[in-house]
Amino acid sequence: MERMEEYIIMEETAALVPQYDEYGRLGTIVYELYNTYKVDQSPKQIMQQSCRYYGSTYEGKVEAAKHILGIRQMAPVSVCEALRLYFFPTCSPDSDRCIWIAQSHIKMIQPHEKKKTKVILKNKKELIVDIQKGTMEGKNA
Repeated sequence: MERMEEYIIMEETAALVPQYDEYGRLGTIVYELYNTYKVDQSPKQIMQQSCRYYGSTYEGKVEAAKHILGIRQMAPVSVCEALRLYFFPTCSPDSDRCIWIAQSHIKMIQPHEKKKTKVILKNKKELIVDIQKGTMEGKNA
């Protein structure tokens, strides 16, 4: 798996999965349609940097989503409207367990054990997330 210091979200980006390295530093496993990378940034840092790259701020995107959708927490983020890069968190974005998933890369959502869900991406990668299937489906609507 190729290692990168930084990463910008693009159309091929399917999911940002947090992972601690051998030194206890939070990084990210980035799943793309055809590639997987180990990135030194946390998922939230990647989200923040990508929003800036496309001309906005992460905080502005979150506040706009909360206002438009009438929600208070776990708001989806439109990283870039022109490229249709819409990501949603599986728990609080401040949590070191938060996975960010690209709405456009979800193939199927299935229940998995108690209060967990299996997300099958279009590249056939399967992610087990700590969120109930109904909640996950609501985010993917």
